[in-house]
Amino acid sequence: MEAKKFYDEPTVERIAENIFYVLPLLRKRMMRLESVQAEHGIPMSHVQVLAMLEEAGSMTVSEISQKFGIAKPNITPLVDRLISHGLVDRVHSSSDRRVVNVVIMDEGRKKLSEIREDLQEHVSEWVEGIGEDDYCELARSLDSMVKILAKL
Repeated sequence: MEAKKFYDEPTVERIAENIFYVLPLLRKRMMRLESVQAEHGIPMSHVQVLAMLEEAGSMTVSEISQKFGIAKPNITPLVDRLISHGLVDRVHSSSDRRVVNVVIMDEGRKKLSEIREDLQEHVSEWVEGIGEDDYCELARSLDSMVKILAKL
């Protein structure tokens, strides 16, 4: 028996087209990626790793690589840079000494907290540009995007 198709071509086309429109808008209006890097001296890819480690507690380089969708040899230098700045460290697993986990250090938590505060301040300024309904809808929409994209 064939599975019921729950999507249609117009919906697929609309999603694909909206991706083209939303990515530049996210970059330009929401993220301020360049300012994060300039103000905090850390690329967003490093911030993302810190956030993942804060949430997970610890991860292997392979797990970070898999979550990012980037080859392990490309993640290792990123982790090395975070280690050299005292933001993360490598720790051998207590249950299997062959397993090496990457853990966030206090300095990494502090850096992540500073970046979050900066972004929250920026987001709070948006209320001047849009109404309350749109502001709340944006929050709900981003919650939905995170939930759905995590399933892909």
